[in-house]
Amino acid sequence: MYNGVRQFNVNVYYKSSWALYSSDKQTPLGLSHGDAPYAFSGKKSTQEKQDVAILQTLKKWANGFFAQHNVGDSKVTALKNASKASGDFDVVAKILQVFELDEYTNELKLRDNSGEVFYTLALKLKFPHLRQGAVVRIRSASYDETSLNKRVLVLQHYSNIMTFLSSSKLAAGLSKVSNDTGPERAALKGKDTSMLPVVLTEVDKKHQGLATTSLHDLFHSPDNSRSTFRTCFYVTRVEPSNLSDAAQAYNKGSKKMSSAKGAKGDIVWRMQFLAKDVSTQFNNNVYRILLYTHEGLGSNFLPKATDLSKDRAALTKLENTCALLTRFNSWVDAVVERPD
Repeated sequence: MYNGVRQFNVNVYYKSSWALYSSDKQTPLGLSHGDAPYAFSGKKSTQEKQDVAILQTLKKWANGFFAQHNVGDSKVTALKNASKASGDFDVVAKILQVFELDEYTNELKLRDNSGEVFYTLALKLKFPHLRQGAVVRIRSASYDETSLNKRVLVLQHYSNIMTFLSSSKLAAGLSKVSNDTGPERAALKGKDTSMLPVVLTEVDKKHQGLATTSLHDLFHSPDNSRSTFRTCFYVTRVEPSNLSDAAQAYNKGSKKMSSAKGAKGDIVWRMQFLAKDVSTQFNNNVYRILLYTHEGLGSNFLPKATDLSKDRAALTKLENTCALLTRFNSWVDAVVERPD
């Protein structure tokens, strides 16, 4: 017992070993593992006959215990009281957004049941398991009194970020915490929020658990085992430059595009975004993301396409959207498909 809290300490001596098992069907990094350990010391792990029964009993107990008790809520500070806390404190909050600040660091947007929004920096190498929508416990954070335009938590080298089992009662209590887009709206209106990056889009719920793939990996080190990816980028230019040509008519029979002016049939978007991201911002390349909606892909990215030569209101709206896309520190979170 230390300061009234039960501690669990492990001393790994010479010739000792360890193995980590997940109580969920997937590891913290989202990989399937079966009954095998997802991490272990040494070159390989071994399992004896009686270990399987022991592991199943422990997994069942862990899931049941977390489901019935608020494990991890002791000595937690609500975010609304963070500015009044002295020294380090612990926080339980939901990750509303994981923004890739640079090649080494993610910025987490956090909110808890008190309704306050805070930001903190998390090293990718130390915390590779963090995902948008996850509930986490942050151990040993402190309030940043130097940040004037947004509330910030400072993490030390000894700080830690813990995720919860899927059965966790405590995590379920924060799962309905909604995103507060107030800071982003203020940034779009030109108010000073310390150059806060604004993610303009949100992917569909079925893809929110998908890990983000950088443009560098998409184009230079592709994973050929799949074709659907989630990526986050900023737009340097929108083509065609004459936006009235962005909506075109599609002939399903001939599978050809033509001018939408006076055309009959399906009107679709045919646009291209020249994009960059953190992984590619220092090279000379730009990367082309296509928004061709004739097959239904990306059809929800913009409102329904119309003949822009006639629909002046729709053209003005598209111009405003493109100005927003190319605004400094505006980002697009999107699911893309690599063509065959």
